[in-house]
Amino acid sequence: MPRERFEQITRNLHFVSSEAAHLEDDQLWKLRPVIDMFGDVFREVFVPEQNISIDKSLWKFRGRLFFKTYNPSKRARFGLKVYKLSASEGPCAGYTSVFRIYAGKDKGSIPSSQWAVMDLMERGGYIWKGYNMYCDNWYTSPTLFHFLQSRKMGAVGTVRSNWRFMPKDFKVSRKGEVAFRSSATGMLALAWMDSKQVFMLSTIHTSQMATVARRWGPDASKPQCVVDYNAGMKGDLGTSSPAHTLLRKSLKWYKKSFFTCMTLPLSIDMRFLSI
Repeated sequence: MPRERFEQITRNLHFVSSEAAHLEDDQLWKLRPVIDMFGDVFREVFVPEQNISIDKSLWKFRGRLFFKTYNPSKRARFGLKVYKLSASEGPCAGYTSVFRIYAGKDKGSIPSSQWAVMDLMERGGYIWKGYNMYCDNWYTSPTLFHFLQSRKMGAVGTVRSNWRFMPKDFKVSRKGEVAFRSSATGMLALAWMDSKQVFMLSTIHTSQMATVARRWGPDASKPQCVVDYNAGMKGDLGTSSPAHTLLRKSLKWYKKSFFTCMTLPLSIDMRFLSI
């Protein structure tokens, strides 16, 4: 295809008619058919094993958009925030099964981080099926984990010590020191001193310790939930991007997002080709 023809198609790329009926509160209506199509295909192609992880990424975009996010601590500071549910084990570790684009603050009393987890789980159909979820401290809270536990789902994650219902007298000072609390429902709260204090929350672990081999020096002792958490959060394949990117510069957020959606399955394809 000649370059001029490709550029002409890209300039006139639309996924829904501007006159088509859509929900007034759907900020993603210009990309809704694409989001639904990719979502259905991702869920049908592969069903994750027992362990899954939830994380967020940033689709770079600097154009005008009211739900564009800004994170000064990242190299790519502007873009669309995307929540992803990925497989955490097996040859397809890192496969994005469900994703959700953040389109502004959600209405309601539930924090956006907890709402994102609940929405991803329901979209994927993973509730009541015995999955184990791994997430970082942006999502983890006793309230969310209790919700998942009541629906036959396990959950493991780092947690902020100042969350509501977390133990208040929960500190460790010496390296290797461990403190833990357990609720009546079997939820474990654990504090472990590594190079800094690490706080964990789990509904599938006990206070069991594990011996971890180190390349240099003697073997180290770590809580088993920390070891499993590190393994469960390795699912993100963001660094395994294709050598020739599909991304194209565009002032239209829905065009940029479309090309980004096209790259989601490519990392797992590269994983299979390298086996």
